[in-house]
Amino acid sequence: MRTVADEQGTTWICLELPEIPVEQRPAADALASDEIVAIECNSGAHRVIALVPAGWDDHMDDVRLNAVIREFLDRR
Repeated sequence: MRTVADEQGTTWICLELPEIPVEQRPAADALASDEIVAIECNSGAHRVIALVPAGWDDHMDDVRLNAVIREFLDRR
């Protein structure tokens, strides 16, 4: 689990899901990466399920995590 605040000051709580949701498996298979995992990020008002590289919690800085949240939020 990891928390991150976006540019508006909203706090997001992100955690890795045990498996990629069925509807996102084709997108995960299409990504050219060794291993992709799904994370759920929740602000209380919004919920995003994003695909990220495994090890995201150790290797992704706050700026990149916010960009991923925004990217998947904009897709809705």
